[in-house]
Amino acid sequence: MTPAERAPGSALHARGALSRLREALARSPAEGSFRAAAAALAAAPIGFASGAILSVRQLAPREAGGDAGAMVLGYGLLGALIAAVLFALVAFRLPPKPARIATLVAGGASFAILLYMVGDFVADRMARAQAFDAAYAAMPAFELALASNNPGRRPFSKLAYDAETREYTATRPGGWLCRGTASRQHKMALFAGLRVAEASDDCERKATWRIDGDSAKVNVCGAFDSLFAAADEMVEATQRHASCRRPDD
Repeated sequence: MTPAERAPGSALHARGALSRLREALARSPAEGSFRAAAAALAAAPIGFASGAILSVRQLAPREAGGDAGAMVLGYGLLGALIAAVLFALVAFRLPPKPARIATLVAGGASFAILLYMVGDFVADRMARAQAFDAAYAAMPAFELALASNNPGRRPFSKLAYDAETREYTATRPGGWLCRGTASRQHKMALFAGLRVAEASDDCERKATWRIDGDSAKVNVCGAFDSLFAAADEMVEATQRHASCRRPDD
């Protein structure tokens, strides 16, 4: 190298200074923190998928019971946290170039996992929607009336429902008469409640219904827990859009 090339202001001297500056920045705490944060974000989806898969295959079926979904989510979040912390520590301690390579590899794997999870979620929702549409189309028409001996019962004491129009009339506490329209999901839930309705000697509640193709059932006594629960949910979910008035208005 000639003295001219080593002289301040020369192109070679400028490139050397720039290279040293990049190395200094790469060794700075701020650069290390940025690498650690990028590695943590890149690795979190891998940890989430690993934790969720582990819980589904090993833990949830034996321990969760009805809370399997919550357990899968919990282990997924725990896995994401562990993976993020581990990758952040590794990236912080590695030299810049290996850290960048590891982050890019983890990011690519995470992107592939996210694509798979989104695709699986969309496919599952489509399958559920198709199954619901098929079951809804096969459901026969029916009419339903429910009554409770308790006039102060919430959210209703009496209810009449027409499945063809999905409209209902409910007598609510205080003597309010409310009319509303239920969703298809509410209609399906009411029909499911009818299918498991059983008569009993308890006449605190009564139900009257008619299903196309079956004989009518009039003032049948029973607890009808599933049926009243479905009707309660329907009234509470649609009460904001229902039209209510006093019987003498």
